[in-house]
Amino acid sequence: MTNNSWGKFTVRGSEDVEKKIMEIMKEVAFIIESQINPNNFTALIMLGGYGRGEGGVVIFDGKEYPHNNFDFLLITRNLNKKKQNDLKKKIYPKLIPLNRKIKTQIDLGIVNASNLKHTANRIIWYDMRFGHKTILGDENFVPSLRRFRLQTIPKWDARNLLVNRGTLMIINELLLKKKNLDNDVRKLIIKHINKAIIGYGDALLFFLNDYNWSYVEKQKRMQNRNDVSEDFKKIYDKAMEFRFQPKYENYMRYDYIRWMEELKSHFEYIHKYCEAQHLGKPEIDWNEYPEIAFKRAFFERSPSVREFLKKFINIFENKKYQGKGSLFCKLGFKTLDSSGVLAILFPLIAYNLKNKNFMDVTSNFLNSPSTSIEDLRRSYIKAWMQYRDNALQALLHKHKIYLDSSR
Repeated sequence: MTNNSWGKFTVRGSEDVEKKIMEIMKEVAFIIESQINPNNFTALIMLGGYGRGEGGVVIFDGKEYPHNNFDFLLITRNLNKKKQNDLKKKIYPKLIPLNRKIKTQIDLGIVNASNLKHTANRIIWYDMRFGHKTILGDENFVPSLRRFRLQTIPKWDARNLLVNRGTLMIINELLLKKKNLDNDVRKLIIKHINKAIIGYGDALLFFLNDYNWSYVEKQKRMQNRNDVSEDFKKIYDKAMEFRFQPKYENYMRYDYIRWMEELKSHFEYIHKYCEAQHLGKPEIDWNEYPEIAFKRAFFERSPSVREFLKKFINIFENKKYQGKGSLFCKLGFKTLDSSGVLAILFPLIAYNLKNKNFMDVTSNFLNSPSTSIEDLRRSYIKAWMQYRDNALQALLHKHKIYLDSSR
């Protein structure tokens, strides 16, 4: 049976849009309940902005509509990977008519309760534990996952949050190469920029020991900081308001290249601060960064035996470090999986750095045809799609963005 204590789904939404979202929840719950054996079911939870009660609302023709995707996690019992995939294939066709009707995306992940109990602590799971709604099933299961605490999240995970959102700016660089920007592309660029601002701001709050799962609380905390520039506090506040109630019309005539260039100095400063805290250095010099970051990766303690074994196996399976560096730098490079390497190579491309050794290491890892910034961007996004975000390929295809430099 569905749970009735969901509370509000949005920050700025009216009672009318809250009712619309409530009806969507009921339809999703009905579909899931009809497709899963009760013996294999623990809970259906809602994540993301709406799960926090802080989802976005956009206004079209005077009417309010949900703006963000609806993110659900189905927590199961005693289902192996094949059975989970089979269940997903059963559920997704049932969701298609609802997706079309509401004109936004319903995303569904599936995980076994036993796996969730033992998974490594990350920001995403801390956010889930405190910022979710149980739509069906056991309301006590997710709050009981006490291992997901802010204090034990590894610092590199917060750094990766910054990189994940910062990669949206690299995607924007590719979008801005289009000769004509239609309204859909403009809206996508605007959305990416605001997401990046929030991602950098969230990472900064984490390294200032002031992070929180709630967007509303983070917005307040950022404004109360006296060690963050007034300029960035205003930028972050504006991006948060966009998240709660986006007004695309205010940005449609912006010079996006100039806007992104202005933000880049803020982003680079924040990135350097966060990595200095992560790596235990007074400050970061990008010329020395690959040596320090990869060396740290070798010595960084693995939180579990499984992760330690994974790092050990990586040493024998991963490609060699192609550049100047100490033995421990080269070993650290080999212990990381590809997404971990990308996180360390990201600054070179994001901030268009010119250090030759850094460029050579990056170019070799990405199999880039050259060290030009255009080739590095395309090669980075290719690798990002392969190791981090398979869904990005559909987005680039939709907007006719080709990563092959010959096209």
